[in-house]
Amino acid sequence: MRLAQRLLQNAKDPLGIPQRTAKTYRYRRRQFGAARRFLRKEFRWETEWGNRKPDWWRRGFLSRSVTLYQLPDNDPSLYINDVQRYFRTKRMVNPHLQEVLNNKFSFFLLVKNLGLDSDVVDLLGLHTRGHVHPFPQSRRIPVDQFLAEILSERQHIFVKPLHGAEANGVRSLKVSDGEYRMDGQPSSIEEMAKWVRDFPRPVLFEAAITQHDDQAYLNSHSTNTIRLLTMPDVTDDHTPFIARASQRIGSVRSGHIDNWTKGGLSANVDLETGKLSAAAQLPEGNDLQWFAEHPDSGARIQGHQVPFWEETKQLVLDAAHRLAFMEYIGWDIIITKDGPVILEANINSGMNVLQVHGPLLADPRAAAYYRARGVV
Repeated sequence: MRLAQRLLQNAKDPLGIPQRTAKTYRYRRRQFGAARRFLRKEFRWETEWGNRKPDWWRRGFLSRSVTLYQLPDNDPSLYINDVQRYFRTKRMVNPHLQEVLNNKFSFFLLVKNLGLDSDVVDLLGLHTRGHVHPFPQSRRIPVDQFLAEILSERQHIFVKPLHGAEANGVRSLKVSDGEYRMDGQPSSIEEMAKWVRDFPRPVLFEAAITQHDDQAYLNSHSTNTIRLLTMPDVTDDHTPFIARASQRIGSVRSGHIDNWTKGGLSANVDLETGKLSAAAQLPEGNDLQWFAEHPDSGARIQGHQVPFWEETKQLVLDAAHRLAFMEYIGWDIIITKDGPVILEANINSGMNVLQVHGPLLADPRAAAYYRARGVV
């Protein structure tokens, strides 16, 4: 009888590996791969060994996050840890729909058809295989010609990859008084065009948006965007709500962009009033610094009022309603003199730029949603 069972099992599994053993092997292999990727992220932070906190790794936190969240002074169980952040939040949006958000070109086309009161940033063209396809025209022109024409018309544009995060591959192209600049440094049409041609993937050209004077006051050398995280309320009728909002502010460390991972600042936006808290910056060591005033310019951050805040919330919630099938979106918003404009949307919500201001799981609605999607 046992021999017959073995023969039947071998017929199902020609390699002769028991099913339970095979499952265990695959599970351990996934665990090992996740642990290896986790450690790779840990050591992306170039710091002294004394700043490492390996005793927190087993609890899912990178060393930098321990400082960022001020653990164990704060309750670690209320935070989305780094294992959950990197390996589980990716399931929040259906995998077959993720490409819509991950690809900036497809997202632009989608939002253009949502019928929102506000629009997205103007898309000027797409580069592939040495030529640019300007929008909405139906021609194909060399990069040099496109840059000369568009900078003569617009004076300032941005170029970015179709896919990407943390502002990687984003360049600022500008002309002023006949002088060309790339990321603030003297350049030429030829140098800009060479960078575009040499980039290994297609890139988009976007119009530079003039931000509201009150937003430029925070840091005039960067466009200071707001990240808002929306998700459905699974405890009620799945109506989207804003879980957290962060005002990102550029600095000398971040250069022409406001990106948090590049050294920008993050101030919490009070969801009711639109007023800012003091701002934090990714720590280089074991000390988390807070800035009531900008460390470079001295501009007052704490208590600063975000203009058009009610309009910004209404825009994001309206967009989240129309894209309810996406569920989990990190929105990037620019405030102009006329109101909020959608820059882009992300599956990656920038968890630490939000949780530096407090744990997301402290909100019962957010906690219920993360539990429902298997994150916690």
